[in-house]
Amino acid sequence: MIVIEVRFFGGQHLFTRRLSPEIARALPMVTLPDGATVEDLLRLLNISTGEGRPLVSVNRFLQRENAPLADGDRVQLMVTVAGGAH
Repeated sequence: MIVIEVRFFGGQHLFTRRLSPEIARALPMVTLPDGATVEDLLRLLNISTGEGRPLVSVNRFLQRENAPLADGDRVQLMVTVAGGAH
């Protein structure tokens, strides 16, 4: 098993309202099986992958869904923002 630290930026409530009570209580630490990927983490956190998903940084580097996670990694999930004047 691996233990990672997860932080949310740009609207934490958008992420945490979907969490199971067990995961919410454990935050910011999350336990995953060995060999887990970013996609596995997003699935555990009930965050959709693909279009509209948050940006994911692992140890300060942006990563894709298939990136492996390791014990002690620090993961940041960031809401993407769009908009502006017409």
